[in-house]
Amino acid sequence: MKILIASILFFCLIILNAKDNNNQSLIIKCNEITGTGRSDIFRIKDPNFEWYYKGRWYELSNSENRVGKDWIVKFSKNIITLYNKKTEWNRRIDMEKMTASMQFPTGEEYLYSCSNISNI
Repeated sequence: MKILIASILFFCLIILNAKDNNNQSLIIKCNEITGTGRSDIFRIKDPNFEWYYKGRWYELSNSENRVGKDWIVKFSKNIITLYNKKTEWNRRIDMEKMTASMQFPTGEEYLYSCSNISNI
């Protein structure tokens, strides 16, 4: 009987751990490849999208506070689009190809190569 209860508890822990792992955020780093060499780090968990800047996470979606109030973030299959209403910056992240682009109202565009990172 003890073995049966221990087995059930063991499988419950495995299932809970699998659910918890599926619920984790994805952290990506996008390195600019067309000139400046700058990079951005994002933490993504639909519908949440955060940007790591100067040692701090900033919520860009689901936020009406400070930095987040200017951004519109949309999730569509493997594509995440971000638009800054104030500066008219437009960013597109392709999660399948792990690429990104940043377009400015002047027509200037930067391209990025992205990769998963485990932590900051």
